[in-house]
Amino acid sequence: MIEQNSNRLLVIDDEEGICEFVAEVATDLGYSARLTTRVEDFRAEFKDFDPTIIVMDLQMPDIDGIELLRELASLDCRAQIVLISGMDARVLSTAEHLGKSLGLTMLGILSKPIMLEDLEATLEKAVSHGRSISSSDLTLALELGQIQVYYQPKARRIATGWRVDAAEALVRWRHPKFGLMLPNEFIPLAESSGVIGPLTDFVFREVARQISAWQDEGHSFKVAVNCSVALINDLLFPDRLAGFLKEFDVDPAMMVVELTESAAMLDPQLTMDILTRLRLKNFGLSVDDFGTGFSSLAQLYRMPFSELKIDSSFVREIVQDAEAHTIVETLVVMAKKLGMQVCAEGVESSEALALLGEMNCDSVQGFLISPAVPPQRFLKVAPAWNRHGDPTQQGSNIVKMRPTTRED
Repeated sequence: MIEQNSNRLLVIDDEEGICEFVAEVATDLGYSARLTTRVEDFRAEFKDFDPTIIVMDLQMPDIDGIELLRELASLDCRAQIVLISGMDARVLSTAEHLGKSLGLTMLGILSKPIMLEDLEATLEKAVSHGRSISSSDLTLALELGQIQVYYQPKARRIATGWRVDAAEALVRWRHPKFGLMLPNEFIPLAESSGVIGPLTDFVFREVARQISAWQDEGHSFKVAVNCSVALINDLLFPDRLAGFLKEFDVDPAMMVVELTESAAMLDPQLTMDILTRLRLKNFGLSVDDFGTGFSSLAQLYRMPFSELKIDSSFVREIVQDAEAHTIVETLVVMAKKLGMQVCAEGVESSEALALLGEMNCDSVQGFLISPAVPPQRFLKVAPAWNRHGDPTQQGSNIVKMRPTTRED
């Protein structure tokens, strides 16, 4: 029987002491926790307990973590998964990416011996605070104007540094009870319930309206908008999107449609049809979160993308990790040779920004510049950055804005 607690943790590790440690920390954070050391017990608990989070060891005597990830994917597992192992970080990272490619929700990776503060921080990210929402709530939110679009500045490399002249649109739900909700809290519901269509149409139309409003005020900001995989098989989508821009007299060149690498590869033939029609209508096309989807480069280079966005998981590590530095540098060179612009996400330090400049990366976004902000705030953040200039230059007094939550 499933417990009433909305935070249910199931841990599997052949070392009972580790199971007890994880369960104790989880219980202190408000979870109900169950421990297993054998895969047979895990399978039974998974069915009976319906965990919201799973902590699993990659190395066990009766099954390895990769086999278990495949099994969970076949069961349509919706729990968030944390991988733990004494193996090196590369093995953990590869396993995490494999889990994502299988459609699982990967919460993080932890190396053994597990540090208390790292485990607490990881589990705290997944704690549900009783936010029960339904598809009808989301539909009503659209009708009542509770859904809002925020804009994260995007800076382009110029001769004198980096200049904000674009943005990425990020949706928010200003819930009357729960406050400001981020996309990861309601987009999965929207996709599974069919509300993603009206929600995405709202966002694209609102972005078109905002671009037009900014232009009326003398500002020209190109805006990127994420497209759900649920819409990339909709042959009417290009015409509907063009209609939104025509309504507000906005050039399609002022909008970039972002699609994740994995989504682009689900049905390459249909995706190529839709994306090519968008390019013919003069929209920009960006492949988002590049490097995390194990796509075929042979398929990818045939897609009409105009920009490649390097995933933040690589960018955040380029200062201290030589391998991450090499990956980012290689992706920049590859994209350039394919005639694509390159954007690096997750820029959080002036050191990282300087390295990206040396690599000839075209544009960047991240908390160093600003988190996503409402449109009226955007008109203050962008000029402030442009006035102060490049923080990699000595004497800059640009303020670093680091909120407590990230876009995932």
